[in-house]
Amino acid sequence: MSPRRGALVLMLHAHLPWVRHPEHPFFLEEHWLFEAVVETYLPLLESCRAMVRDGVPFRLTVDVSPTLAAMLADPLLRKRTTAYIDRLLDFLPREAERAAGNPALAKVVAFYRERLTRLRRLYVKTLDRDILAELSRLARDGVLELAACPATHPLLPLLMDRPALLRGQIRTAVREHERVFGVAPRGVWLPECAYAPPLERYLAEADLRWFVVDAHAFDAARPRPAAGVHAPLSTEYGVAAFARDIDSARQVWSAQFGYPGDPLYREFYRDAGWDLPADYVAPIIDPSGERMFTGLKYHRVTDRAGSRREIYDPEAARARADLHAGHFFDARVAAARALAARLGRPPVVVCPYDAELFGHWWFEGPWFLEQFVRKMAYDQDELELTTPSDVLGRFPERSVASLEASSWGAGGYFEMWLTHANEGRLPALAAVEDRFLALLAEYEGRAPFVDRVLKQMAREVMLAEASDWAFLAAAGTASSYAQSRFRGHVDRFAALDRMLSEGALDEALVAECERRDPLFPSLDLADFV
Repeated sequence: MSPRRGALVLMLHAHLPWVRHPEHPFFLEEHWLFEAVVETYLPLLESCRAMVRDGVPFRLTVDVSPTLAAMLADPLLRKRTTAYIDRLLDFLPREAERAAGNPALAKVVAFYRERLTRLRRLYVKTLDRDILAELSRLARDGVLELAACPATHPLLPLLMDRPALLRGQIRTAVREHERVFGVAPRGVWLPECAYAPPLERYLAEADLRWFVVDAHAFDAARPRPAAGVHAPLSTEYGVAAFARDIDSARQVWSAQFGYPGDPLYREFYRDAGWDLPADYVAPIIDPSGERMFTGLKYHRVTDRAGSRREIYDPEAARARADLHAGHFFDARVAAARALAARLGRPPVVVCPYDAELFGHWWFEGPWFLEQFVRKMAYDQDELELTTPSDVLGRFPERSVASLEASSWGAGGYFEMWLTHANEGRLPALAAVEDRFLALLAEYEGRAPFVDRVLKQMAREVMLAEASDWAFLAAAGTASSYAQSRFRGHVDRFAALDRMLSEGALDEALVAECERRDPLFPSLDLADFV
């Protein structure tokens, strides 16, 4: 890194909760993965490959949660992802017939046919359905830093009074990262940016060197950092903390001022699965007839304040994405120049986002990101697009501070995960966690089969700890599924517990649990200490 240039860290947090239902030929919530692959992960990889091909110098940071990595690697889910794409491609000729006589609609249908054909070729032919291998290749090529994420995306501060479980989540994540990507991670994404002291102690034990928090963790730090959020801090245990730059977040995320609400962009909530007659869209929705999103969306935002929606124009939307990338670029460069003058040193600007924002929620997001990265490479000399580990190498001396407990999301202090909607979940989870720790102590020096059972119990505990179930319950979206998933893991844990207590080892029960949730082959019970 140039000593006179500021640093811009663009980080994408790629995560989905573990959803896999081999017992059903079609399962609605599995489509969370299929949609993310087609709308986010493949387009982002396509952009990265194009920039590598063109010799664009860039560095991005990506973390892939172990649950998402397990789904991306799973043969059944890979097969079902391909089938999802094929269903849409088989359906689009009918849409072309329906759009005859409507040039605007026919243009969107043709756009989807070309796009899905291209992305299918990338996924099946070029990548052999192995997105993780492509991420590894890009990391080896030097354009990505791959970070870790705790195993099942738990709210880590809720585990502070059970440090064995905290260690288990973190160390399992590090083991899985090494198994999947072949190298040890240097940094970690804290789920929901949720932090409480001294969380960094457990990160240091796992040889993790950096993490990211939201801005108000720095605002309330003691002593308050002189550079604010625009320089990393060193915490008590030597792990570096980076803070999110709020201005850059607001321009992308804000419901009122953010780019995704532009009238030319694709409207997320108008989807063929809801708009068209049920019998017509039957080939691409749940065979039960239940309505669902399909990914075929033909309208643009048009009027953010009203209900009027006009037909989407992909060319106009892409041009607007380029314009917004230029606006975002100009704002970041101007802010960096002003910060350097005020601080008397080059600033560090950290821009972390959920990866799924780009493409899934904001369809034009991958276009926006690619154009922004290209402009960063060639159109300015104020900021260098880099990664947290690169920044730490450049700034080995850092201020030491104590951070305050915090998270991102509504309220900024765990509100989404501690609402009344989760009042019954938290005590039930605590009971399971305490019972698991007691069993580990009770069966020390255990027989091989008992060890296998305890490993599966560890998986059930960790899956019950996932922050997604509490978030979905609080948000009121897929809340019944979230509750059933949580109860399912608690119930399977209880069945395994009864089996151990009664001394009647049931091979079929253990095998069924392993079949349902074949996660974390590197799991080691010694990590839960």
